Amino acid sequence: MVLLGVLLALAGAGLSGAVVAAAALAAVALRWGSTSLDAIAGAQAVLGPGAVVGPAAAVGASWAAAAALVAAAPRGWPAVAFGAAGALALAGPAPGDAGDVAVRAAATVAVVAVAVAAGRSLPRPAALVAGLGLAGAAVGLALVA
Repeated sequence: MVLLGVLLALAGAGLSGAVVAAAALAAVALRWGSTSLDAIAGAQAVLGPGAVVGPAAAVGASWAAAAALVAAAPRGWPAVAFGAAGALALAGPAPGDAGDVAVRAAATVAVVAVAVAAGRSLPRPAALVAGLGLAGAAVGLALVA
């Protein structure tokens, strides 16, 4: 998870984007109780996608973390990385059966598409402020979950 955060920080092309990425990924780690992508994958493979399982605050943390990453997505190809990380927050990386593969693939395609569109159309300063607020909300929700 730490390496993913560093890569997103580099792709974010600025301190605000790096802070959003770090806070959103911290919320995901808090929500699942681990910084290990393997552990998060295993939890989502067993329990189900973070977007729909667990207490309301935990589900909200997943959605807020994904929304923060989408809002902070930079213009161009780095937006794909931010969208893929947002999809990880919602649906996890570990497919089990064909249904899991479909859910995770659909989540990845959808969140990446929204991140690319956001990176192209949202004014960068306002998007980063929104991303910071959403990332803060994600951390807060993850802490109370």
